[in-house]
Amino acid sequence: MTKKPRVFLDTNILVSGMVFAGNERKLLDAIIDGKLGLVLSADVIDEANAVLERKFPKHAVLFPLFLRLVKHEKISKSAYKSSEKRYAKLTSDEADVPILAAAAVSGADYLVTGDKGILSLKRVGDTEIIQTWKLLKRLKI
Repeated sequence: MTKKPRVFLDTNILVSGMVFAGNERKLLDAIIDGKLGLVLSADVIDEANAVLERKFPKHAVLFPLFLRLVKHEKISKSAYKSSEKRYAKLTSDEADVPILAAAAVSGADYLVTGDKGILSLKRVGDTEIIQTWKLLKRLKI
């Protein structure tokens, strides 16, 4: 049996998949169908919840249910907080540092993002950084 790829989603990918039809929804569907393993950090969960409540309140009520029903790994802040200094050097955007540190610590196969600054890094630790559409194409989803 081959190991299913583990994907770490940034906040925008997660929120987009929950709210809009498109590639991000296809990615979430593949996760729900068990084709991919989902990895999220505490910061991504908190930020996604805040964005959904602020911008998409009708969808916000579904987020806790999604987290309860969809198997996922949660990377706690304590697991990556001490690594943040190491990854701060890679980006000028301070908001990206926790994402980079958590993705690297998680050992996920892919960090899925649309953020150009993060995408330009190509890799963080052993984790490849990739856009949603490229991952879907690569994995034939």
